Amino acid sequence: MIYENEEELRDRIEALAGRRITGQIPIFVDSSAYMGIYGGSVLRLADNDYFVLGDTREGRFGIDDQPKFWVKYTVDLTTGERKIVKLVFHEQFTISMGLIKVRCTRNPAKESAILDLVRGHPRFMQGTTALDRLGHQVRVIDQIRGRSLYERLEASDMSHETYVAQVLPGVMSELVECIDAIGELHKAGQHHGDIRNDHILVDTETGAYKWIDFDYDVNFTDYDIWSMGNVLNYVVGKGMHTFREVQRNPEAYPYLQGSLDDGDALALYKHRVASLGKLFPYLPKGLGEVLSRFSLGTDQPYEDLASQARDLRDVFGLSK
Repeated sequence: MIYENEEELRDRIEALAGRRITGQIPIFVDSSAYMGIYGGSVLRLADNDYFVLGDTREGRFGIDDQPKFWVKYTVDLTTGERKIVKLVFHEQFTISMGLIKVRCTRNPAKESAILDLVRGHPRFMQGTTALDRLGHQVRVIDQIRGRSLYERLEASDMSHETYVAQVLPGVMSELVECIDAIGELHKAGQHHGDIRNDHILVDTETGAYKWIDFDYDVNFTDYDIWSMGNVLNYVVGKGMHTFREVQRNPEAYPYLQGSLDDGDALALYKHRVASLGKLFPYLPKGLGEVLSRFSLGTDQPYEDLASQARDLRDVFGLSK
């Protein structure tokens, strides 16, 4: 609903957002100038008004309180629901995976297409696309109450051995379902493009793991497959384990078997150890072999996500 009458608009904002509004309310119909759309303003999309609460923030790998100016917390002034609104933002960069250069480009249209594709799927964030008056594709996302998988792992203070015995099987049962979900995207001719452990949110109400953020488009079709290895490595390791850390703090790795070499490195992050079976020989049987297939030294890289899910189900005794 569009609130053309400013007094009605003000009353609606105060009722739903609990904020007292003084002065004229800034209303934006062009979403492209995202840096200037701030908390306390209204974003007008299609036939609806959204009150902007503020910018979302990135909290990953030590980057706390870094605002994402193109992603806003909002209140839908028609329904009163809290929504995350993703404005059009373009960037492009290249990363190296061995001799392969992977070009990553933000593509709002791709994310809109995936939102349509996964509507109703329990393993993906849900949302719709609304156009502003200039035709920009703005994604309106349902908020998922919960923390990311990354945050949950970081918050755990139990020993790694206890984690592997008591927590990892439950985490893996959910993660395997997430792997299958990305496999469904691939079968439909799509890809995630930015698979990370902080792009899996754990729903507080249901405990279900859900993928978020699909707007990266990549030119290397196997990038999702290799990126999933990074997530698995972090989940099994209950954090990151680097060659430098192993060298500097050998007392933290009392079970280290043999020595590490360049072939034990993750293909996408050469400073991280892929062969966690050498560091933690108490891992479930076969899990070390699964992880090593994401290393620089592997001669059996995974060719699809279905094989990853199948092997992990075998290791953990999970049914499909």
